[in-house]
Amino acid sequence: MTTVDLPAILPRPDKVRPPISSPGSRTVESLRTAILGTATTVHHRVRTVTAGLGDRPRTGLTYSAEAALAPELLRAVIEALGGSATAIAADPRLRGVLCEWAAIYAPHLMPVLTGHLDLSIGAITALGNGSGYQRELLAELDSGAAVGQLLLTELGGTNGADQQTTATWDGNRGGFWLDSPGTTSWKFMPNIADTTARKTGVVTARLIIDGRDEGVLPFLMRVRTAHGFTPGLHVLPLPDKGWAPMDHAMVRFDAVFVPVDALLGGRWAVIGANELVSAVPVRQRFHRAIAALGEGRLDLAGAAAAGARAGLALTVNYARQRRPGGRTLMADRGTVRRDLVSALAATYAISVLGRRVQDMRVAAPAAQPLPAVWSMLVKPLLAYTAHEVLLTCRQRGAAQASLRANWIQDWIGNTEGIITAEGESQLLWKQAGQLASCDITALSVPATPPTLPWYVRMLVDREQRIASGLRRDDITAAGTALDRDTAAIELAAATSERLAATALWQAATTAHDATARSLLESVTAVYTLERIHSRGTWFAAHRQLPPRRAQRVHHELHRHREHVGTHLGVLVDGFDIALDVFDAPMAAPDYLRWWQQWASSASAPSDTCSVVSDWTRS
Repeated sequence: MTTVDLPAILPRPDKVRPPISSPGSRTVESLRTAILGTATTVHHRVRTVTAGLGDRPRTGLTYSAEAALAPELLRAVIEALGGSATAIAADPRLRGVLCEWAAIYAPHLMPVLTGHLDLSIGAITALGNGSGYQRELLAELDSGAAVGQLLLTELGGTNGADQQTTATWDGNRGGFWLDSPGTTSWKFMPNIADTTARKTGVVTARLIIDGRDEGVLPFLMRVRTAHGFTPGLHVLPLPDKGWAPMDHAMVRFDAVFVPVDALLGGRWAVIGANELVSAVPVRQRFHRAIAALGEGRLDLAGAAAAGARAGLALTVNYARQRRPGGRTLMADRGTVRRDLVSALAATYAISVLGRRVQDMRVAAPAAQPLPAVWSMLVKPLLAYTAHEVLLTCRQRGAAQASLRANWIQDWIGNTEGIITAEGESQLLWKQAGQLASCDITALSVPATPPTLPWYVRMLVDREQRIASGLRRDDITAAGTALDRDTAAIELAAATSERLAATALWQAATTAHDATARSLLESVTAVYTLERIHSRGTWFAAHRQLPPRRAQRVHHELHRHREHVGTHLGVLVDGFDIALDVFDAPMAAPDYLRWWQQWASSASAPSDTCSVVSDWTRS
């Protein structure tokens, strides 16, 4: 075990805190490599494209009008990146990077990306048969002429292999009849209510052949063409959400016919002579099919982490210039600096872990994709953590951060959407913690250092103890778990946090620049020690936190927080986010001047023109 000592080359936090590097320095470049990896060309290209879309939070538009912005943004980004959504979907690096930068610069585009690229095009690519019908629908998705959707969740729940929507085989017509047998089977919240945009959907339904239940499988269909909704499809727009405007709907199928080639069963589930030919057991067919769509979870996880980076970039920029009462900078107030340091350490941890998993996904051969357990672990950690970070930014930014003009509210909304994209995200952790086919405690990111700091080893020990207890059917090893399900969630959360801490430590030990290395070491310490501090009763109950070690946790946490807090600016520079794109007061080099310029150019309804005139004359 080792500990981390602060290098003498950096000033102590009680000194004046000038920036230790310029944006182009070796330190910043090394930090950017830790966050974004070495695919700088891809990042710069996609960042330029998404920033150039001109998307931004809107004032004065109705909810439905904002939701209607997405299809045109989708077509624009497809064209700007080469004209083929299929090519984007087939490139895990490009697809993941696009989701990240769209989360930052295109808040109306991001919510539809994974539905289009991962869940629609990805489904056809992974499970299609190359028929003319499928090629025709894929071509419409490829250009963005139609927007892709997944119609999975039912009003009664996601339900997995127990879904109730039916697809009844009709051998005479050579196709399937889709029906909703009851209220609980109505498809819930796919974004297909827009009556102007063309939509193509992948619908999960229970296949019925001669009265036999053949399990739940996906079916491809046109939901809405230029002439309206497909006959038999009843679409009812849902009430507005409080965030991330999308044209959500509730959908009922009433004898909707789709051809035989609508079935997306890969080579393992095909229609023969009035029967389904498949060696996969009935109950496993849904999970076999849906596994091909798991890439979307990782793309959403990366988008969540990117949103957290953006929120911090704005908040730190604002905190380093605002002087409440004309005196101390916000960034120098302990109440603000402590929270920003915690948020920054957590954001580095999830960003580095997300990037390392993306690297693994890119390196994995097509025939052996990254096991689904990685997305089950990573998505909840990244999404939940990003949400906490953005709430911190919102609250520390106070009145400024409550305005959509400062983007943070929209990033929070999109992160809410990521968390609820497939129901209760805790279920992913529950499933990961209960997997009989995989020991999640054995997972590790490549090149994890064999020697870890003592505090990272404490996370490892906690994870191992919870896993050992579950094997003995002893849920008390997970602390306050209520049952095996909540104990499994505790295990998966512990594994996820251990992976984030070790990924961050690996980035610290391999950083080429000594200053970046010392900063990453302190960021690792802050992230890990805060996890230990928040679970102090568990460590104490398991005799892992005697008074002397507890004192060491407090001392080391204070020391490394001070170190990170001294260099918030350079650490945020590692995110490589261009603030001028936002045209927001919190992103401006002088937020007071931004508001002065806004006041001089503001337009208003006629009944308030005199008020505006008073402002412009002052």
